[in-house]
Amino acid sequence: MAAPLRHGDDAVANLLAGYVPAGEFDVLFSAQGQLREHWRGVLAELAALGEQGLAERADELQRLLYENGVTFNVHDDTRGRLRTWRVDPLPLAISSTEWQELELGLIQRSRLLDALLTDLYGPRRLIDEGYLPPELVFGHPGFQLACDQSLAAQGPGLVFHGIDLVRDSQGQWRVFADRLQAPSGAGYALENRIILARAMPTLYREAPLRRLASFLGTEHLALSAMAPVQREQANIVLLTPGPDSDSYFEHAYLANYLNLSLVESLDLVVRDGRVWMRTLGGLKPVDVILRRMEDAWCDPLELRSDSVIGVPGLVQAARSGNVAMANPLGVGVLEHPGLAPYLPTLCQRLLGEPLRLPSPESWWCGDPVSLAQVLAQFEQLTLRTTDPGTLPVTVSDLNPRQAEALRESLLARPERYVAQRPIVSATVPVYDDEAHRFVSHPFNLRMFVTREAPTRDSDEWGFQAMPGGLAWVGGPGLPSRRSEVVKDVWVLAETPQPHISQLRQATGPIVVTRDGVDLPSRVADNLFWLGRYGERLDVRSRLLREGLLRLLEQEQDEYADSSLVDLFEALEIEMPEVAPGERRFLALRSALLTLFNDETIGSLPGCFQQMLRNCRAVRDHLGDDSWRVINHLRRHTAALPKVPSASAGRRACEENITQLAAFFGLCNETMPHHYGWRFMDIGRFIERALGTLELLRRVLTDAHEPGIPLWEVVLATTDNFTAYRRRYRSELHPTAILDLLLFDEGNPRSVGYMLKRLGRQIERLPQPDGTPYRSREQRLILQATSTLQLADIALLSDVHASQRAREALSALFADLLEPLEQLSDAISHTHFSHAETPRQLLRMQVQP
Repeated sequence: MAAPLRHGDDAVANLLAGYVPAGEFDVLFSAQGQLREHWRGVLAELAALGEQGLAERADELQRLLYENGVTFNVHDDTRGRLRTWRVDPLPLAISSTEWQELELGLIQRSRLLDALLTDLYGPRRLIDEGYLPPELVFGHPGFQLACDQSLAAQGPGLVFHGIDLVRDSQGQWRVFADRLQAPSGAGYALENRIILARAMPTLYREAPLRRLASFLGTEHLALSAMAPVQREQANIVLLTPGPDSDSYFEHAYLANYLNLSLVESLDLVVRDGRVWMRTLGGLKPVDVILRRMEDAWCDPLELRSDSVIGVPGLVQAARSGNVAMANPLGVGVLEHPGLAPYLPTLCQRLLGEPLRLPSPESWWCGDPVSLAQVLAQFEQLTLRTTDPGTLPVTVSDLNPRQAEALRESLLARPERYVAQRPIVSATVPVYDDEAHRFVSHPFNLRMFVTREAPTRDSDEWGFQAMPGGLAWVGGPGLPSRRSEVVKDVWVLAETPQPHISQLRQATGPIVVTRDGVDLPSRVADNLFWLGRYGERLDVRSRLLREGLLRLLEQEQDEYADSSLVDLFEALEIEMPEVAPGERRFLALRSALLTLFNDETIGSLPGCFQQMLRNCRAVRDHLGDDSWRVINHLRRHTAALPKVPSASAGRRACEENITQLAAFFGLCNETMPHHYGWRFMDIGRFIERALGTLELLRRVLTDAHEPGIPLWEVVLATTDNFTAYRRRYRSELHPTAILDLLLFDEGNPRSVGYMLKRLGRQIERLPQPDGTPYRSREQRLILQATSTLQLADIALLSDVHASQRAREALSALFADLLEPLEQLSDAISHTHFSHAETPRQLLRMQVQP
């Protein structure tokens, strides 16, 4: 039934023309078809944009999302691609009156689960008094026996809580999941808010909405207060599984926003019961760990033995009270869906209050009475196992054979199942960017609660709810990473709210530092390889561009430029054999274009993916403008067909070259020139020196038919054609090429310049052992530099005509390549962490 508008606003009426609520409860209209009052201002601002203006803002939102790299991994995508959802231009508005009730319910739920957690890992009175069946708790994989009786040592309890809500057909908010081990979404909500404010500034400025920054400020204060040893600046780290995590963007975003160190397991080590962070300056003690990793994976010694992303000994360090954990280890038991039917009673027992936010009607099938009730209405329910990460199954959606198989599985292991009564979700208007109108869809909501640190007025730890959240379009239980559309959640205030800065005034003296020795060794490693893979992509793009240019210059059957043979070898492509009757041009083009196929070893997409992986691993060390260039390259690479035309391939190479120059130029201009930038620069110039030497050796000593075509290739590939012509006019001579690309230290594309730059950078690296003597990497770069400077230029100058000169030049190239190839390993061995895969020495098992 179409809902009539009775507000008398023609512009808003036009905006909502054709909108028909699809459910029994719609957030926009009352049951009588009246527009809910708190939506008027938001809709009026959108209506003022007009149809064209709204479409443009929707496109701008998506562009900003892509530019800022707001992505999550799609693990069921075999190509490992990143996905970006679409932010709806119409936020989900919640009135101040409605928020007051919802806020109380959210905070109550966190208080309840915090008290429940304290009991389950402490006295366990709730089990002794019969409020909870012991099988419900101890049979769940989220209960960690290794963490028993250690909750108080880990910190104040729950610190961050994600709550998934659905609104039913009566308008009642219901909780269908608690997210406590690695609750994602707060960072995405903040970024969505920032992007929406940029794309629709008038709407954002005029709306009296509650700000989000104070919530994250509260979280940061709580984390600081948790430190076992109080100091001005506690060392707080955010522990992430790494770039392959589905929410890695958010991990890096929050670490940067909250000014935390983003670390992976290899960045941390446990020594003498304390957690330390590996840095270039040595081991640095860690006070607080904000983890984004599920309990079982955190410690391979005492939890899951096959974990390669955990920190060996972390449980013992937490148990000893030497590091605070947010959230505490063992909190996964609270995500047990079978707790839902017991929560109303537990709330009365623990808090003395009725439960404000109920769950859908639920039954834990391990209870015989509940099992009988479930079997009596089996076809009307949804079932899910208690295993983490499983999705509910609606029995009525199954065919008879599937339903019978599910019933048999339920009867065989009833304690593994939880049944729920299905919920008809409320609906919300969602902008259809193709039809340019609003369409009704069901939605879910994820809200967040954080801990409040004690203050001067109270020594009690409290809770604070985020006045906003993340809404995604879809039915109850749909994981956010599968949703196509998300909405910002606006909690409206009575009056406009002031801007809140995350920066705060220091209360005491501060130690000024510039050296960057606290950089984690893994980050230095990733920056080093970011430089190498970025330069490798540049070199291969330049070589491939030259090959395609020569093909395009002469599209003839008999085309046989001798330089192509050497180009194919430089690109590590096997020279194709031309079958009788086959056009040579087509065979050569097909061979070259295989380098655009990501399944080809050494392809351009393959190089870029390696570069992108290292970029993502150091996301919090790269500026926003640098990320926009990376995302432009990502979009450009993804749009490239596996077999483009020769012209399109050439343009793609040129795009790579231009964007890489922009990226490294921005890094050079915006990154502090400390150790992180230095390692990236070293990686770049090692790769560039190796590539230039290999190219010169192939052109001047190993070429099948050396001569002008190849000399042109090397000058064009190294971007020295203009410099050479300005210096030598049109005269091409190998001696001049040799001087320009090998000895001229004033030319940034010469090996002499590269060695000099590498020497300066390596000289400024930290000396881990503090010895006054030269390190191995210093000796290697000195060896290469001395070899070049001691070369007999007079002997080498006759390389075009003298076999002796070619042999001497070949020996020189070999003597330069050897130390440079060893240099990479030497730097890696000295400065980067290489931890062995941990092994569990003893496994605890609970006998049935």
